[in-house]
Amino acid sequence: MLISDIPVGGPISIEISIDNVSYEMPSSVVASKNGYILIAPFTSKGAVIDFSSYKDILFNLYTIDPATKNRVVWKNINIETITYKSTGFASAYYKISTNVFASIASECDRRFNQRISTGASGHISSDTTEADIPVTLIDVSDKGLSFSTSNELLYNYNNTYITFSDQANGKQFNFHFKCFIIRSQLYDERYIYGCIIPTPSREYLTYVFLKKIESRISSAKEQSEQTALKDAADVASQSIESTSSGYHSHISEKNKR
Repeated sequence: MLISDIPVGGPISIEISIDNVSYEMPSSVVASKNGYILIAPFTSKGAVIDFSSYKDILFNLYTIDPATKNRVVWKNINIETITYKSTGFASAYYKISTNVFASIASECDRRFNQRISTGASGHISSDTTEADIPVTLIDVSDKGLSFSTSNELLYNYNNTYITFSDQANGKQFNFHFKCFIIRSQLYDERYIYGCIIPTPSREYLTYVFLKKIESRISSAKEQSEQTALKDAADVASQSIESTSSGYHSHISEKNKR
């Protein structure tokens, strides 16, 4: 199966791998050409995310082969942002191309979802109660999230809605969606709950993607600062040793007189 064999409207998912950590963002084919396909781009603050500005990122594309019903993958695909005229107006799209055939994908292709720490505030609610309970988010991923509360939850874990707001890449995100609580524990006088998100929206996945980029940039900056401090310490140490050596040489010459 060639990548251009994916039909228009066919559901796909783009796996984005950064530093051996991966997550998937769903999409669909809007046009199929000779040797490549076009999909709607991911956006932030109304602007298209141009992946060409990010280095060391690998992209894989997954879909279901309509003939065999197997889940297939094209690894290390090429993504570029182009302008394409469709239905009378031009718009930006991702052009996805590769010169290899699809291979059958297995669950082992998927890596564990990276969790990104966040201290966002929000609340949870349920159809069976009118009370909104304040929560603090601990971390988020493309498949779920965790939060903490000061009180134990006493209602149906499968009937929970979470509402929270947070910023990523300077954009404000506001969410309200259903989640399923799959684990709980008491830690340091607060109750911690882990949830899965049954149908994560594109907006939520974009939010998680931007949080991961922010985390990567922050880690790189911290590493750069640590390197700079080490270099400064080495220079200072060499300067002290040089000064000390010169001082002792001066003392020795003085004692010879």
